[in-house]
Amino acid sequence: MKLSYRMAGRLPGRVLVLALGLFLLSLGASCRSAPSVANTTASASSSAGDRPIVLVGGTLYTTPEAPAIPDGAVLFRGGRIVFAGPRRALRVPAQAQVIDVRGQTVVAGFWNSHVHFTEPRWKGIAAQPADRLVTELQAMLVRHGFVHVMDAGSFPEDTLALRRRIESGEVAGPGLLTAGVPLVPVNGTPFYVEPLRLPELPDPETARARVREGLDQGLDAVKLMTVGLTRQRPFPVMPLEVVRAVAEEAHARHRLVLAHPTNEAGIRVALEGGVDVLMHTTPISGPWSEALVAALVRARMALVPTLKLWDWELARAGRDAAERARFQAEGIEQLRVFAKAGGRVLFGTDVGYLIEDDPTDEYVAMARAGLDGRQLLATLTTAPAAEFGLGERTGKLVPGMDADVVVLDGDPAQDPRALARVRRVYRAGRLLWGAETAGNLSRQR
Repeated sequence: MKLSYRMAGRLPGRVLVLALGLFLLSLGASCRSAPSVANTTASASSSAGDRPIVLVGGTLYTTPEAPAIPDGAVLFRGGRIVFAGPRRALRVPAQAQVIDVRGQTVVAGFWNSHVHFTEPRWKGIAAQPADRLVTELQAMLVRHGFVHVMDAGSFPEDTLALRRRIESGEVAGPGLLTAGVPLVPVNGTPFYVEPLRLPELPDPETARARVREGLDQGLDAVKLMTVGLTRQRPFPVMPLEVVRAVAEEAHARHRLVLAHPTNEAGIRVALEGGVDVLMHTTPISGPWSEALVAALVRARMALVPTLKLWDWELARAGRDAAERARFQAEGIEQLRVFAKAGGRVLFGTDVGYLIEDDPTDEYVAMARAGLDGRQLLATLTTAPAAEFGLGERTGKLVPGMDADVVVLDGDPAQDPRALARVRRVYRAGRLLWGAETAGNLSRQR
């Protein structure tokens, strides 16, 4: 996977309960080369039939910035987009399957840039029935339009097995990138996973070795908890030289580094160390200064806000509505100043840790931060596709690109909630969600 768009100049949250013993066991398994994302996408494409599919009559956004095309049409065949534009300009092939989407909106497939696969339902994926996995993926991700996801912390033996089964075509599901088990500073395991301990990075040499092991295993990114919520005060901060060692090793392999920052100290060491993506806002730290935001933007560091998470966490802790609203408002304001300064924002919900999979509240909270419908669409499509090195294959409805397509009720440019009203979902031309598949979902969460 090449991330050349940002590597020039960069080279020389909450973590789930992850058992260290299983992690070490998985690292001891025989290693394999990390798969290329382009190859895995092509594999998924090959499962789509050659019969052309045409979606006609809907409002079409080929990119978040492009003018809306009323009465549009999208034609795809063999997993790739052939045409996307005004309906009147298309001659529909005689053998095509024509689907009327009048009154609806057609956009590129969505990314969720912060998910986890650590719940019990994801254990033993290699041996689970394929239809069960399809149902679980539909419930958590696909029915909400997510055709690509970044797993920000899960057991590699499960996520890598899930990816293999999806890309082989056996399981219909989203494209999956994974960062494996998060790495922490010495004594930096969050208190809420005790008595377990996450892998610690005491020095740069250990950090480099750990990164090499994970990437050899097939991980697509490295996740650091630059600061974790520990019983120790102040919270342990990952040393700058350790963060730099991780970033250098990952970037040399064209892989990204993700960070759970917790507070401003966690942000600053991530910034100075060369981290690529902040996986949360940090309400605990209070407002972000203009100088800090400007530095983040200059470094081209992306942000996954996870705003719904803050209300959900405080609700679980029994805090009243006013306190929850104040805490979430801090995160919303951080997103506002970051986006206003030109920072790259990626949509993500932390689902898999956050047990509520409906993304509507996240869209609403991001809109409160000043992101309009077009900007929200970019956080779901073009921005993550570029960040994760797939901008030439997905994120837009453009001929030659993968047929990753979502059909919505309503227009997100008018109402951000329309992004959650998903009616049809295709990945590389394969129908993952729609009237034909909805009956497979055995439960609604």
